[in-house]
Amino acid sequence: MLFRSAALAGCGSSDKLIMGTNAAFPPFEYTTSQGLVGEFDGIDVAIANKIAENVGKELQIEDMEFDGLVASVSTGKVDMVVAGMTATDERKQSVDFSDPYYVASQVIVVAPDNTDITSAEDLKNDKTVGVVLGYTGDNIVTNDLQLAEDKVTRANRGIDIVQDVKNGKLDAVVIDSATGKALAEKNGLKIVEDPQAFETEEYAIAVKKGNTELLDKINETLSEMKASGEIEQLAMEYDEKLAENNQ
Repeated sequence: MLFRSAALAGCGSSDKLIMGTNAAFPPFEYTTSQGLVGEFDGIDVAIANKIAENVGKELQIEDMEFDGLVASVSTGKVDMVVAGMTATDERKQSVDFSDPYYVASQVIVVAPDNTDITSAEDLKNDKTVGVVLGYTGDNIVTNDLQLAEDKVTRANRGIDIVQDVKNGKLDAVVIDSATGKALAEKNGLKIVEDPQAFETEEYAIAVKKGNTELLDKINETLSEMKASGEIEQLAMEYDEKLAENNQ
């Protein structure tokens, strides 16, 4: 991984635009044999690739644990974080965020024959619950639902924690909606939605504080892609692609 300290990382002399992500979050970012950029593919990869084109650079992707992404961009190890990341007030203290580009919510992934869990409140009934470390679901089960620590299992990848539901090690997983639906379909599981408990959240791209040159380019690209319907089209295309791969 490249280390740089320039204030305007991503718009300096390097010919690489370095994207930090956690590539275990389909349909936004995941690895495959023939990805859009090397082994990496997904909605966020396509968006980042368009940003790189607009700044005249080649996209380079660094895959890391989600919980370390904010620190990586704030210290200049990567130029931007594109990882289905919600622009929370806490994160805004460390990084600057782009305009939002996608609206999501949380869902609960359970076994197909599970009838005990029909809402978020049911998770309080002595259920074992999995989350991805640092994701919104982690915050919800810890702070909102206040589940006991011995009932919560944290993993670095959604793919791994959903497998624990499939294998009967956990009762449920709380995870972002698009990813939860994709993983549930792939593993023969089902989704429980609870709009009253899970508010919508907006995904945005993070850059180092003060990096207005790159941030302006990102917002310009996102504005163009939203106006043309390209982001909505990407969401449809990747949902279809993952569905085909799961058949």
